[in-house]
Amino acid sequence: MISMIATEHLTKDYKQDRGVFDLNLNIKQGTIVGIVGKNGAGKMTTMRLLMGFLHPTGGHSEICGLDSWTEAARTKKLIGYVPGEIAFPDTKSGETFLNDQLALLRASKDQYVNELIQRFKIDLTAEIKRMSKGMKQKTALVCAFMTRAPLLLLDEPTTGLDPVMRDAFIDLILQVKANGTTVFLSSHMFNELERTCDRILFLRDGKIVDTITPEKFKEIHNHQRVTIQAIDAAGYKLLVKSRFEQVKTEPNSREVTVLIQRDQMPALLKQLEDVAISDISIDTQTLDNYFEKELAVH
Repeated sequence: MISMIATEHLTKDYKQDRGVFDLNLNIKQGTIVGIVGKNGAGKMTTMRLLMGFLHPTGGHSEICGLDSWTEAARTKKLIGYVPGEIAFPDTKSGETFLNDQLALLRASKDQYVNELIQRFKIDLTAEIKRMSKGMKQKTALVCAFMTRAPLLLLDEPTTGLDPVMRDAFIDLILQVKANGTTVFLSSHMFNELERTCDRILFLRDGKIVDTITPEKFKEIHNHQRVTIQAIDAAGYKLLVKSRFEQVKTEPNSREVTVLIQRDQMPALLKQLEDVAISDISIDTQTLDNYFEKELAVH
């Protein structure tokens, strides 16, 4: 398969440990790759480097074999882009703005564009400056998808959308993937990443520190988080001494949360026979839990 995105030691150093560092990516055609991280981790910088908006400090990036910086005029024609910070020109209405974008694409409003508008329920009669954040976000999504570009770069694409519209977005992403479109997106919505991505990259301090593959998805979901509350201090001390991996301890409420594999539940219950318990809850580990445990704390 064709490499739609390829980076080699891509670096943008803003100094004081800010930026992205030594980024190596190889994203094939027809795949969906997500990137997550705390605010300031380097997600937006990565997107802007790929778009050719920023000159790298070191290394380089390519879109379909074309250098993102030196051949930016050509690579932009291959990309449908939703920026992390949307700023529309002060046009009269959403309809005017959309028509202006279609004119730039030398295209017209056809059935596909109308389907996008209906899918996201956009009121194009509204003035751009009076649109809500959610309506602007949906308009930006329509503009990106109507390009029919082989590559979509989406920076926090569902910010401001309600759950119904997020589901509409997920359906659309999976639809264009089936048609061979490549998608690279950043998001704080772990649920949408789990439902769409072939792999997810965790970015911290500008570096990729973990990659979640389908196999790792299964491993994560094979774990359970068990929160146990002891009746008294003696019971809490026994819980703290548990041989199982502890992800949280709350002395004031006498609660301990442990992470176990599903087949370890009988062993955990056996150990709890000596503990006076007032409450216990069991949850399947999610990507959100995993990210919080493994990567957010450092």
